[in-house]
Formats: sequence, C-alpha cells, structure tokens
Amino acid sequence: MNKTIYLTLQNTIRQVLSMLFFIIIARYLTTEEFGKYQQLLLIAGMFGVIFSMGIPVAISYFHGQSDSYRKKVSIYKRFFISQLLFVMFGILLFIVSNTLLTSIFNNEYFSDYFILLSIIMITNTSLELFKNLSTVTNNLKYYLFITSIVQLISISINIFIVIYTQNIYYVLLVTAIFNSFLFLFLTKKNLKYFLSNSYTYFINKTETKYIIAMGSVTLISVFNGYIDQLMVSIMLTIDDYSNLKIGAFQIPFIGIITGSLLTVMIPIVSNFYRDQKYNEIVKLWKISMEKASILLIPIVIFCLVFANEIIISFFGDKYIGAVLIFQIYMFQWLRAVVIFAGIMGAIGLEKELFKNTLLIMSLNIILNYILILEFGVIGAAIATTFLNYLGGYLLIKKINIKLNSNFFSYFPYKIYFTSLFLSLFISLILFFMLEIYLVSIWSVIVCAIIFYIIVLSVQMKIFYNEVSYKKLRELI
Repeated sequence: MNKTIYLTLQNTIRQVLSMLFFIIIARYLTTEEFGKYQQLLLIAGMFGVIFSMGIPVAISYFHGQSDSYRKKVSIYKRFFISQLLFVMFGILLFIVSNTLLTSIFNNEYFSDYFILLSIIMITNTSLELFKNLSTVTNNLKYYLFITSIVQLISISINIFIVIYTQNIYYVLLVTAIFNSFLFLFLTKKNLKYFLSNSYTYFINKTETKYIIAMGSVTLISVFNGYIDQLMVSIMLTIDDYSNLKIGAFQIPFIGIITGSLLTVMIPIVSNFYRDQKYNEIVKLWKISMEKASILLIPIVIFCLVFANEIIISFFGDKYIGAVLIFQIYMFQWLRAVVIFAGIMGAIGLEKELFKNTLLIMSLNIILNYILILEFGVIGAAIATTFLNYLGGYLLIKKINIKLNSNFFSYFPYKIYFTSLFLSLFISLILFFMLEIYLVSIWSVIVCAIIFYIIVLSVQMKIFYNEVSYKKLRELI
C-alpha cells in the first residue's frame, strides 16, 4: 500500500496548506470580500471538474484493463490530449459567460479577473490527471515532491498578501503563476508518454463511451455537490454565502482518507471485475471501509462535539452563525466510509450511478429551494445532508444486485459502531474536562491530536490487539 501512503502524504500537505490559507482569508477579509472570492473559486472549480470529463478516473480504469506497456502509454497520451481539448472548450464557454455570471452572483470580479480564473481552471484540472497518471506509472514520489514544494511557496506568498494587502487580485495572480509552473514541471516529467508513438492520438469508441458515462456522472455530481452553494448565492446574500462556506468547511483529513483509498482501489477493482473475481472486489471494498471507519469516524465525531470551539477559534466570532451549519454538514461524513462513485464505475455500473445522481440532483434543487425559503442557509445544509444519505441507500441496492451480495456482508458494522461510540465517549469526556481552556486555535488543535491518538490506540488494541507504528502503517 505504498501508493496509498504517498497519496495520503501529498493530500495531507496540500489540504493542510489549503486549510491554513482558508482560515487566513476568512479572518482577514470582510465577510463580503471572502464570499466574493469563494464564489470565484466555486465557478472556476465547477468548470474545471466538469470539463475534465472523468478522464483522470478513466486513466486508472483503462490502465487496469491493459496488459501491454505500449497500450498503456498510448492511453496516457490519448487521454492527455483529449482532456486538454475538453478543458479548452470549457475555457471558451467560461470567457463568454463571465458577464452573465457577474450579473447572476452580483460579483464584478468574474468580469475583472476572468483571464486569471481561466488559467487557474486549466492548471487545476490538469493536476488531477497528473495525480492519477503518476499513480499508475509509479511516479508518485516526484509528484509528491514537486506539487508540495510549489504549493507551499504559492500559499506562503498568498498568506503574506492577504495579511498585508487584503487584495484578491494579487492572490489570484500568484495562484495562476505557480499553477502554471507546476503544470509545466509535470508535463515535462511525463513528456516521454505524450511524445511516444501510439496507435492513435484520440480516444477510441470504447473509451469514449466510458468517458461520456463517467463525464456525465461528473457533470451531474459536481452540479449536485454545489447546488446548496449556488442556490444560497443566488437566493440569499453574499454574507449568507460566507457563513455557508465556513459551515461547509471540511477538515482536510476526511478528504485525504477517502480520496487516497479511492485512487488506489480503482485499478485493482477494475482488474478484478475484468477477471470476474467478484468476491475479491467485496473483500477489498470491506477492507477499505474498515480502514476508513477506524481513521475517519473519530475525526467526524470530534468535529460534531467541538463544533463551536473549532469555528470560533479558527474563523472568529463573526462566523458564529456557521456553527450549526458546520454540525449539519459534518453529520453527512458519517456515511463517507462507504465509497461509491469510483467503485461503481469500476464494476460497470456507470449508467446506474448516473441515474442515481440525476435523481438526487433533481430532488436537491427542489428541496434546497423549499428549505432555503423556509429556514435560510440552514435549510441548504439540511437538504444536502438528507439527500446524501438517500442517494447512498439507493446506490447500495444496485451494488448488492451486481455483486450478488448484501450490505452487511461487506459493511464492517461492528468496527463502524465501535469506533463511533468509542469516539463519542472519549470526545465528551475531553469536552467537559477542557471546554473552558479551548479558546485558541492551538488549544483546539492540541486537544484534537490528544483525542485522535487516544482513540486510534484504543481501536488498534480492540480490533488488532496491537498498538504499534507498524499497524498504523498497515491502516494507512
């Protein structure tokens, strides 16, 4: 599982740096400026993910389907060229629509900074492709080193800019410049694949069908994931949107755990599915959920119990309204131990995933609209969390049929609920003991570290009868 370790390390560095910068801009910018900046990133992120068309995931999938080195290299080249074409089309659409976006969001920065946003969109989308390409070509060490160094420098400069100037333009400029450097470095590293002789320069019919299916799912999934933010931006004020962004703040280690497991699992599951080894898929999936439960559930429970301390100490009193929003959003991560999207694509359920996502998206629009009108920004959080669980339930039914299995045959419910109740018990004890001392960022962080060490140690003793660094590495 060295690949998982490398991915986890890189994701940890990137997300910790991003979290630090997120905290700085939230504290130093006004709620209005913070909201406008986050709206820029929201739309740029949506365009970037949509026009990657699921190609990063497809690289992992078709790599697992191919045995010949020459065929694999051909896949890398075709998919890289295809993604660049998709993204360039997205850039043109973004440039044409920036005036409309300015009007819809009442945010003049879409028109003022559309060139910088276009560069950020291109480079961010390519980074996801390079990550998956590095995974299957065993270049993760280089990817880890170069991305971490460049992002560290970029975010450090941007933190300085925010503290001393509070100027969004300079932040976007620095981000665009360093993202471009990173894109060039990674392109040069993989140039031997992109310049090699291949059977064809463009994706074939089979690959196109898979990419369209997964790209359609990506399109709907991204829109579905941003419905709450989009509707709050349009229906409420920028200050409300700022509270939503703070409330939807995700502790970095949550995405690290699920994302790293998913990236490594996809080519393995795809290979098992090709060989019709359904039992092996179930076993692998169960192991991933066991690890996710042990590592993820304690983080979620701690955030639920210490929500007020986390929001106020990290972002300041001006975001006190985001505490309940944060708790509602954190509740949905209790379901995140079950990884769906990449697994369904790897076992041939792309169409079912698309249908499910389309249904949930439709319900999401309706429910968000109703609940935002009734409860404001809190309604958006409630709608999103409820539909997250409903969508998961419907997907489980489809997977059970495909693998001829049932949910509790692969869901580690004993480990899951033991971790949940153990985490709740220990966090409540710490809360009542230390509540009056948790008045700064550092005190909350120290409390979280102590809590996580205790919970992980107790879990390893319960589940594996061993508390050691070796066992911890096996979990990662």
